[in-house]
Amino acid sequence: MLPPDISAPSGPGHRGPRNVLLTGATGFIGAHLLHDLLGLRDVRVFCLLRSASAPEAMSRVQANLRHHGLWDESLVPRIVPVVGDLSQPGLGLSPEVLDGLAQAVDTLVHSGALVSPPNDYEAHRAANVGGTVELLRLAGRGRPKTLHHLSTLGVFSESARAAGKIPEDAELSADSLPTDGHNQSRWVAERLLSQGRSRGIPVTVYRLGEVMPHSRKGTPNPRGLADVLLQACLRLGLSFESSIRLDYTPVDHVSRFVVEVLRSDNARGGCFHVLQPESVSFNDILATFARRGFGLRKVRYAEFWGALTERVAHYPTEKGLASLAALLPVPLGAGDDPGDRRAGEALAALFTDATRHYALERTTQALNDLGLRWPPVDAGVLGARAEHHLAALRRGLAGQPARRAARRARGAAAR
Repeated sequence: MLPPDISAPSGPGHRGPRNVLLTGATGFIGAHLLHDLLGLRDVRVFCLLRSASAPEAMSRVQANLRHHGLWDESLVPRIVPVVGDLSQPGLGLSPEVLDGLAQAVDTLVHSGALVSPPNDYEAHRAANVGGTVELLRLAGRGRPKTLHHLSTLGVFSESARAAGKIPEDAELSADSLPTDGHNQSRWVAERLLSQGRSRGIPVTVYRLGEVMPHSRKGTPNPRGLADVLLQACLRLGLSFESSIRLDYTPVDHVSRFVVEVLRSDNARGGCFHVLQPESVSFNDILATFARRGFGLRKVRYAEFWGALTERVAHYPTEKGLASLAALLPVPLGAGDDPGDRRAGEALAALFTDATRHYALERTTQALNDLGLRWPPVDAGVLGARAEHHLAALRRGLAGQPARRAARRARGAAAR
């Protein structure tokens, strides 16, 4: 239950955005939101970050933007680092800083969250539920503010999806409670946001599906399951046939939609299901890489799984692969054995083709009203991911002589 003292402040309505508080600026989606917010004229963005100091926080923001190919030195004067913590009361801020933000900012964009699939609800509660309560509290202090909250389509359970396409105005009920801790925390956060909306706080919720690499830059999400699985295929030089289909929405499409909605007066409030209307086959993604020159040998899933677990055994600290191996289903047979087929079905079940389960009428209408269009996810979009990986490989190969020279120098110094 939302604390009774939280409600909308009185005063003139929202005319922003001019001063925006953004959470999650060092994340995958947060980097693109920050970049697009700063693309609006005269907008300042206050970035709430856990950090030892404001300079360190600024350095992390810059590094994240550079990693995604979004950095521009001219942005510096309009980025304001705020050292705080979503999981702490008052966002981990002093009363003076909190009062200053309450008076300064006109828009809250909440993209930060703890995502730790193995952990339960209690592990996620402080950051994902407590942080949402604190942002609602901030929205109710000082000048009137709009609150834009990035959520997930995972707030609905499998049984809710099985009942037919879920409309964007569907109420979250106890019958639709997810089974995992992360999505349970997002479910509770949305319930609290709905209560805040009923008390007059302008709240917009964006439920996201699979947010994928930038449609032109191709930089992947280091924590996205589809990207981690693809990275494993590339490292092993293997591909396999599967029935995986997933909704594939490039991160720049997501970010632009959110930013255009928050600066619009006629599309604010309620919920949006933010995803491309057509899904993508994982086989097509692998085929795109093969056409771009990646030598991917086709094997059965069982052979891929065996190669992956062998790689993890030899290189247990290799980034992402150990976690992926722990998550993927174990093949129990070979060839057309039912055990092997069941493993393939279990693998496909790790991904959701959200286009089959979620209605998009409100999002589609908003896109039309805002003059936006989401181009289809075609060979060009999928190829951008391949080109990004090729460029990373070239940089790595170019750096090898320098690294070998450095190792020789260190060896000589040791002698």
